[in-house]
Amino acid sequence: MTDLNNDKTTNYTVLFVDDEPNILRAIKRALFNMDITLLLADSGAKALELLNANEVHVVISDMKMPQMSGAQLLEQVATNYPDTFRVVLTGYADIESTIKAVNEGKIHRYLQKPWDNQELISVVDEGLERVKLKAENERLQKLTRLQNKKLKDVNTQLEQMVHKRTRQIKAALNKIEKHNVAMEQVLFNVISINPHINGKFAIEVSELSAKLARIARLDREEIKLVRYAGLICELGLLGLKTEDFLAPFAKLKYQQQQDYLTQTKQAALILAPAHELQGVSDIIEFQFEHYNGSGLYKKVAKEIPVGARILAIARDYWRLVTGRLSGVELSPRDAKLELKKHRNTRYDGEFLDLLLEAEDITTSKLLHRSMKASQLKAGMVLAQNLYNDSHILILPEGHVFTDATIHKLVHFEEERGKAFSIQVEPQADQDNNQKSKSTENDE
Repeated sequence: MTDLNNDKTTNYTVLFVDDEPNILRAIKRALFNMDITLLLADSGAKALELLNANEVHVVISDMKMPQMSGAQLLEQVATNYPDTFRVVLTGYADIESTIKAVNEGKIHRYLQKPWDNQELISVVDEGLERVKLKAENERLQKLTRLQNKKLKDVNTQLEQMVHKRTRQIKAALNKIEKHNVAMEQVLFNVISINPHINGKFAIEVSELSAKLARIARLDREEIKLVRYAGLICELGLLGLKTEDFLAPFAKLKYQQQQDYLTQTKQAALILAPAHELQGVSDIIEFQFEHYNGSGLYKKVAKEIPVGARILAIARDYWRLVTGRLSGVELSPRDAKLELKKHRNTRYDGEFLDLLLEAEDITTSKLLHRSMKASQLKAGMVLAQNLYNDSHILILPEGHVFTDATIHKLVHFEEERGKAFSIQVEPQADQDNNQKSKSTENDE
């Protein structure tokens, strides 16, 4: 159908059908001033020809005609041209059949003879308005469908873009995470390679700090920070003279003790460029703060990072056990009793109680299975950091073994002349880790 929404350009067509020439002439005069194309037909057959050749918007037909009545003609129009407005011109005698045709939906309106010209014009206007409204409705529906399709296409493109960006961001984050892990490993190895700094001590402090944080139900990120802070808690010693920290703390001169305590400032300076390690830096810097505010910076408990309060307990426990505080190695029981003397003064009582009350807390709970390199299989997960005899980190906790890494470990064992004690996670934990990684990849 021609676009009916632009009234200035649309040519509306009205077809009038009657077998009497004088009525056709009267209709032509009545509709002369209307801005329409008027077609006249003197029979139903002629009307159908005109309908086939023209786009007709309104059909007005006399009811009584030879060969084909107005009702029969409009029935065909309703079937073949359903959008055309249909009007029948009827006399009083035909009123019943006309009403029947109206009820059956074959015609929209009827006019009685003799007609009033103004009423006739009103009926034509009504028909044209109805045609216009229907055309406008179809146009809007088509426009809505097109807009909905465009919106759907845009949403699909946005979803694809979001998925693509999400994958890119995850890939970037994984790359950053791997870079950070590598940097952390390198930093610990730099400390451990110093012959005067005990890497084994740092490992023990790190593991105990992580256990206390885990028992205290700290979130995963905080546990990670505490664990790493423990691993490099003596980073600041790299800035001191060896004689200022080699002897037990109690046997150092006063100035040497002060220098030893200020090692944390050295560590903060070393870590300053690594903004992503700010949390670790804060834990290390404030590890010698006392819970009651009498430490190096005179900070009260609420100003001391939680990780620093945990690290202080784990650090001094191992300093007591190894004799690094007094020069006398204490048993685990005596070390705990010594720490208890300073509950809520040097140490946070809440975290200290976790150490005092937990059984076997100084024995790693991650040592599920110990294996030699030759017993490993690809897909197994390392449960605890693996170090060499010099306490240099070889593989980090969580590493998933491959044939290549297993081959390298076997080669290392052959070179050192003895097997590693490699701790791997139970199969259930490994399956959970693999599912977690699989879910991350799917996302």
